[in-house]
Amino acid sequence: MAGHEVRNVQETWHPAPRADGAGHAGPATAAGRWRDMSDSELIGIRVEQSMLDRLHELHDHFIRGVRHGRKIIMRRCDLSGLDLDGMTLAHAEMLGCNFTGASLRRTNLSCAQLLAATFTHADLTGANLERAGLRAASFDDADLTGARLTGADLRDCAIYDEEKNEIGSTIPSSFRGALLRDTVLAHSKVKRAIFDGASLIGADLRNADLRATSFTGAELVGVDLSGTRMADADLRGAMVTGTVVAGADLVNAQISDPVPVSDVWLRARLHEHRLWIMSGGHKGARADLSGLDLTRHDLSGAILAAAVLDEAMLVEADLSGAILAAASLRRANLLRANLRGADLRGVDLMSANMRAVDMTGAKTGQLPGTALNTLLRKAV
Repeated sequence: MAGHEVRNVQETWHPAPRADGAGHAGPATAAGRWRDMSDSELIGIRVEQSMLDRLHELHDHFIRGVRHGRKIIMRRCDLSGLDLDGMTLAHAEMLGCNFTGASLRRTNLSCAQLLAATFTHADLTGANLERAGLRAASFDDADLTGARLTGADLRDCAIYDEEKNEIGSTIPSSFRGALLRDTVLAHSKVKRAIFDGASLIGADLRNADLRATSFTGAELVGVDLSGTRMADADLRGAMVTGTVVAGADLVNAQISDPVPVSDVWLRARLHEHRLWIMSGGHKGARADLSGLDLTRHDLSGAILAAAVLDEAMLVEADLSGAILAAASLRRANLLRANLRGADLRGVDLMSANMRAVDMTGAKTGQLPGTALNTLLRKAV
């Protein structure tokens, strides 16, 4: 691959220079840059649907060995929002390309080179990405239901910074908030990838390399992790149900073990916390519900201001109308929780799983009389 080198056993991508000498500026228009498909490489342009359709036709000819076929080779091109459904793009080179919001249902991208590509909010239902090069790729909030990524390379990658003329920071592949229902990642290289807040339901990750991978606040239901390498993986706040871990290497993995609580115990803690709030800290005790399993608990209208619920499991919990001002819910799992009308001013939700949360009518922002603001950094 042109412009590709390996440094410190880590792949480094050097984006090809723009033909107009503009460096790494945004995508140019196609006019004057794309001449009757004679260019061997497309760099930094906005690809329109008609152009894509023609490129696909030529690439399909290339794959099938038909005369005058041409392999797709793109760098930093914008394909956002386009329709790639059912296209055969196997072995294509589309480095650093933007597929945000695109439809790639049943698209064949097997063995394609998609280094640092962006698939945010894309629909990849049933797509074939087997053995694809996907280092530093982003699938945040994408739908990968039934997609096949067997043997794909999803490791992190350092990107060359043209402006500074130096290797930039290492970028991991990311699946934040993505839907991976019945997705196949068996035998894939996913070291240091991020699955925070993702839903992995019935996914197949057998024998995958998941070392140092983050699953913070993720939903792992019926996932097959047998034979995986998960040393140093982070599963804090993850909801793990019916998952197969036979033969998995979990050395130094951080795994939450949420503590179940009874309704009687919880009511007593809430009563003590209410006294603590009403007395200005002179009576009762501050509620510390960190790491507890509060799945589907009814906490509607509860006074939880300044309470600590870090890494708590609040999946499908009812917190409607609850007062959570200045509370700490770092890395809490709020998957499908009901927060309608809740007071979230000054709440710390850093790295919390907010997927499918109902916040209709909730109060957010700065808590009056304090410098505290609702903190959603890294929340998914």
